[in-house]
Amino acid sequence: MLKMAQVLLICCLVGATNALYKQWIPDTNYENKTNWDKGEVPCGSDTVQFSSQRKVSVFVETTHAVQEMTLPMDGEIILNSGAGFYVISGQDPDCGAGVMTKFKDADSLQWFNPALWQAAATLNDLQDGHFLFSVHEESVPCQQDDVVFKPLSSFRVDTSSSQTTIPVKSVSVLGNVFDSKSEFSEYLGSQSGLLQFHGSSSVTVGNPSCGDATGCDCGNSVNHERICSTVTCGTLSCKKPLLPIGHCCEVCGTIIFIHFSDSFNLENYRGRIRHLFLSLPKYQSIQLGMSKILKPQRLMGIIPFGSSPEIQVVILDGETGKLSEVLAQDMTKDIKSHGSNLGITGAEIQTASEPGSSAGTVVGAVFGVLLVVTLIVIVVVLIRKGIVQMPPMPSMPSLSRFRRNTDVDDLNAAADRGFDNPIFDKPDMLNNISGLYSTDSISMTQAGVHFINPAYDENEIDFTV
Repeated sequence: MLKMAQVLLICCLVGATNALYKQWIPDTNYENKTNWDKGEVPCGSDTVQFSSQRKVSVFVETTHAVQEMTLPMDGEIILNSGAGFYVISGQDPDCGAGVMTKFKDADSLQWFNPALWQAAATLNDLQDGHFLFSVHEESVPCQQDDVVFKPLSSFRVDTSSSQTTIPVKSVSVLGNVFDSKSEFSEYLGSQSGLLQFHGSSSVTVGNPSCGDATGCDCGNSVNHERICSTVTCGTLSCKKPLLPIGHCCEVCGTIIFIHFSDSFNLENYRGRIRHLFLSLPKYQSIQLGMSKILKPQRLMGIIPFGSSPEIQVVILDGETGKLSEVLAQDMTKDIKSHGSNLGITGAEIQTASEPGSSAGTVVGAVFGVLLVVTLIVIVVVLIRKGIVQMPPMPSMPSLSRFRRNTDVDDLNAAADRGFDNPIFDKPDMLNNISGLYSTDSISMTQAGVHFINPAYDENEIDFTV
């Protein structure tokens, strides 16, 4: 029988979808003090000025008093129910001395700035502030995500990119959800649409949801350089920081690469990690991003030979990265125990080295040795199967050339006599030459044919001088 905690976890995972909600953070609301050059919302004694040459859409939630207001040549003011403006004469007693207050320019706010988006698994999480951490590429809306602009707000966003279109699943503006291409195209052509969206690229809706339970490609890698141009990376304290795939900055933390089968479900596993680990008090400071990526494969760490789909889990906990290692170990233990039921076939951990730590060096050395051994085994197998042939080896000089000639070939072998001599080439002719030499004075041995000196007796050796 299942325990109550397990039942609750299963209920939380049922119906999980493989898409996220990405909410635009900035707004052009009148009540947002960050939109004003003085850092305060104008009061009744102030003069309000909008730049006449700037396009702007401003949402006004309540009623405001002003001394004077200058409106832009091309802009709009969206009034909430019961909102409006009125002019008072003289100084507002609740405001003090009046000043000139200018509305800031919003043209520089870019769609592909990851710092301007918040991500959540559900709309309720967006409202409750339960946001997800992602690598920079996936902090910006992916092609299967739902884009949300706050219901009671106005905005202005630059959609310029290297592509003509920016595909997403849906867009929500002022509480209206657009998931039809024709309807959203009509809205973009309206006065509000032209003021809220500007730039060289057009946002399009109606892109299908991710149909792969193991995850889908975000689609923002083509704009990686544009995304990273908006990011400022800080200084790090670890000795060998890591660079997650899809991220713009190196990090001090831990990365887990998960190998999976077709039965793996990304959203279910994300929910499992959130409920089993991230809900614990000791992991409250953890930032964890999980997504499907195409990891480049390199032979010997240098030669690229394709890519493989894997689940990348990026774990950060501030500057040290120590707590991220603890969570990574807990996750790997869970994978060893339940990986087969989760569709996980394996996992590997990469950890940023702290100053003075040699762990990264040892792991790198072991990994290098394993690569060398693997390469040797592959080459041997290919040679045995005949796929690869070894080049012919150059012939080595014979050792006989370097051996002293102390022995001579057998008597039947031809001897080098220097020049032809009709007598010595035919020893049997010596008997036919009368009076020349006696055959008793000729000796034939393995060393060749030579004459015997009658004055020398080889059995008598005299060493006296």
